[in-house]
Amino acid sequence: MIQVTVFFQAGFKMAERKTTPRDSLVSWLPRAAAIAVGVVALLFSGALAQASVGPPPDLSPEVFQIAKTLRCPVCQGESAAESNSGVATEMRRIIAEQLAQGKTAGEIRQFFVARYGDWILYEPPKRGLTLWVWFSPLVGLGVLALVLWRYLAAARSRSVGADNVSTEELERAEASLSSKTEDQ
Repeated sequence: MIQVTVFFQAGFKMAERKTTPRDSLVSWLPRAAAIAVGVVALLFSGALAQASVGPPPDLSPEVFQIAKTLRCPVCQGESAAESNSGVATEMRRIIAEQLAQGKTAGEIRQFFVARYGDWILYEPPKRGLTLWVWFSPLVGLGVLALVLWRYLAAARSRSVGADNVSTEELERAEASLSSKTEDQ
């Protein structure tokens, strides 16, 4: 137990009280709860701010949907729908014009692919060199499984060799160990 003496500011002894480690834990509990609530509130408010992102009021939702599938050429890691750059704004305007002309979403994507290449698509096409992008996780898992299987097989074969120790060798090892412990 910890003994705590409480003093007034003038230095007079007011009271003595014995506390336990549990008392200090209980005194921190309300503070920790308040901090946790504050952190959760901050995270939740950030999530709400992200969830409120929607299509601009001057564009149709179709423009926004097509722009989401296209990468912004200027920004890193943003779609043309999320970016506020001038190029992305122009891309959304072109999408709106082409939709007004009656073009389909596929035709609009092809227009941008012809202009920028396959890189402009957020989801790379499943052909040619980009097949490696789609199949590399499976190849990696296969290699990992093969390495793990080989390691476990080698470990199993090493453990089988340990079972073939004769009783004479075990007795000799025990005698050697016991003599070393007696010497210390």
